[in-house]
Amino acid sequence: MVGSQPPMTDNSDDPEGIEPDHMDGEDSGGGASVIDDVKSLIDDSMTYAEAELTYQKTRLAYVGAQAKWIAIFVGIAALLIALAIIALVLGSILALAELFTPVGATVLVVASLAIMAFLFVILAKAKFRELMRAFAPDEK
Repeated sequence: MVGSQPPMTDNSDDPEGIEPDHMDGEDSGGGASVIDDVKSLIDDSMTYAEAELTYQKTRLAYVGAQAKWIAIFVGIAALLIALAIIALVLGSILALAELFTPVGATVLVVASLAIMAFLFVILAKAKFRELMRAFAPDEK
């Protein structure tokens, strides 16, 4: 018969007769139960967590190796800058030795460096005081 409805089972608890006959927690399609789905989700989550941990360990090892080389290169650069400053000071003494005596040129260069160092100490002290004022409790 075309257009006829399949026979309904008698569900006395369901007044409208729309409740399925299989309410025992199993899927009628033969699929996995909710418990199996949760177990699978937990297994997948554990696999993902292990993979993420391995990935982060690899990243950390890479960063550590790169940081080592960065530190080495910065150290070499600092050493070369220090050598350049020494050469500049020595060159200044040699150049000024013609205008002044060698001792006078040495005194002039050392005094100039000492004055510059003193000025930078004053600037550092001012910045330190500014920093301490920023973190000092408000006085009212």
